[in-house]
Amino acid sequence: MTEKLINSVFEKAGKESGKDSVHGRAEYLAEHISEVYKFQVSSKTLIRYYKKEYSPSHPLTDYLSQFLGYENYGGFVKNESEPVLKPGEKNYKKNKAWIIALILLPLIGVSAYVGYQNGKEECMIWKKDHFERTACSGKENEELLRIFRLENFKKIKPTDTTAFFKNGKVQVWYDKSDKKLEFFTAPGIHPKNGKTLKPVSKYIIKKYIKTGE
Repeated sequence: MTEKLINSVFEKAGKESGKDSVHGRAEYLAEHISEVYKFQVSSKTLIRYYKKEYSPSHPLTDYLSQFLGYENYGGFVKNESEPVLKPGEKNYKKNKAWIIALILLPLIGVSAYVGYQNGKEECMIWKKDHFERTACSGKENEELLRIFRLENFKKIKPTDTTAFFKNGKVQVWYDKSDKKLEFFTAPGIHPKNGKTLKPVSKYIIKKYIKTGE
């Protein structure tokens, strides 16, 4: 079941980030998990999960399930298992799924710890409209280095010619605080106020961009 979880997570990451490569999606996921759940896992570790070299364990399985919209990993397992169960086999297969999940949980605890260690090697700091790489010094406004966020997260001033969507995928995210809108080129957490950015919508574009409000 963890294999199906990883495949679903990478598929959603591709849709949200617009990235087609496994590496690009893994960078996006590592960044998202760090910012939203305050849990460190490296993109390399996520790629190993994708390649079936290891299987994710708790609490990462819960965070990945929440990324897909479930309450926890148990909710994901239940949702994926129930549609294919026959009435007479329900309890047996449900228990079997849980047994398999429990067996897989301890397998990669070490790899998650390595991801955390690697993540602390360098930091980045927000400079006006972009992140800059820096040595970690303990400053309040520092973040652990995330390559996807460093290279793709920029603050922009969109116009009516800005490409808000590409092949149906959102390319711009925004935050509205104190009646002021700010736009960014990637999803994630606002670098200053800590709020989760929202994907831009046609309504927002029409009201605040094309009308000049």
